[in-house]
Amino acid sequence: LCYNQLTGSIPTQLGDLKKLSVLALQSNKLAGAIPASLGDLGMLMRLDLSSNNLFGSIPTKLAEAPFLQVLDVHNNTLSGNVPPGNEVATYLTASFYFFH
Repeated sequence: LCYNQLTGSIPTQLGDLKKLSVLALQSNKLAGAIPASLGDLGMLMRLDLSSNNLFGSIPTKLAEAPFLQVLDVHNNTLSGNVPPGNEVATYLTASFYFFH
């Protein structure tokens, strides 16, 4: 779904896709906050939300996703830090790309 000029907000219903392992929404025109429901994606390994118009902070629930290895949110207007969580959050803090 990347590079499709998608607009609007990220649907909270994406959190219902329990077996989803990769969600690539980069380089669209998505706006708003990152839905906490993405933290319900128990199999999520890679989440790329870069180059959109997202704002706010990264939901704590997302940092606790058990298999999340890549979180790319650069080129948005996010604020705050990577929320503390399990070992994955520690890894994400070390490899987090946070550019405006």
